[in-house]
Amino acid sequence: MRKNRKYIISIGITVIVSLVMLIDFTLPGKVFIEEVIDVEKKRQQYYNAGGNYHYSYKVITSKHHFSVSEGFAKSVQNREIKYSVSLIFNEINRHSLHSPENSTIYSFRIVSGLILPLIVIITIAIAYSYKKKISTLIFVLQIILLANFILLIFC
Repeated sequence: MRKNRKYIISIGITVIVSLVMLIDFTLPGKVFIEEVIDVEKKRQQYYNAGGNYHYSYKVITSKHHFSVSEGFAKSVQNREIKYSVSLIFNEINRHSLHSPENSTIYSFRIVSGLILPLIVIITIAIAYSYKKKISTLIFVLQIILLANFILLIFC
């Protein structure tokens, strides 16, 4: 009985953390309009059949710096951009060239703020509604969610 109670509490905490991440991602946050001071291009080295490296791009403004796609990085040097910062984790949710119809979201932010929390909640809901014993999968997802949570808090 005691083990079941701890499991239910851990599931409850997991769902709450997932909901907090989803809320942080979906709320508009604080909007900034700033000039891009610099675009940092960094060569990322790795060893595989895909060419052994790729470039990552980071936009630097007076208040924030954040990763962007190559196409966005090449079009914003010394221009004004509009971006929103999430309320809870201070992550950049959206960025654009001062026009909302062209706004983009960095792919890692979509995964960490939307896809992962949804997968966790859906998996827990399926396990609960169909009485499936997939505690190992839920445990693995809890570990990944915890790592994501720590990443959002400290990075």
